[in-house]
Amino acid sequence: MIQVLRSFTTVGFIGKIPGAPGTYASLATLPVAFLWGSLVNENHLLTLGLIIVISILGTLASSIVARDMGVEDPSEIVIDEVAGQWLAVLALPFNWWLWLAAFILFRVFDIWKPWIINNSQNLPGGLGIMMDDILAGLLTFLLVQGVAAFL
Repeated sequence: MIQVLRSFTTVGFIGKIPGAPGTYASLATLPVAFLWGSLVNENHLLTLGLIIVISILGTLASSIVARDMGVEDPSEIVIDEVAGQWLAVLALPFNWWLWLAAFILFRVFDIWKPWIINNSQNLPGGLGIMMDDILAGLLTFLLVQGVAAFL
């Protein structure tokens, strides 16, 4: 069972790739988000529902995997990047500049962790693992949607 949870939290073991696993997971999320949006005819509520399900399952699974590893926030857990990056591009019209901006801003906020994003890491277990990326994704979403509104 723990191997299944590790596979989920590492997103098929993307999290095990050395270097920048969070960045790799964020990059891998973009084509999936684009294809999913095309398949569901850009049904943003359905997509938001999927992001919420991924976030809930990611929180539960991350708690178990982190506890099993004996590490508070293992870098190989990248399901949080998937949820956050997907939230960042939710309902974003496909314009490669906007998607690139969403990717870069999300990574900057996830790494820099300004304001409440940093504080959210103090939440217990998987909630702390997931919440900083969800907040980084939400902040990115608000900024990029604001720019998109003027285009």
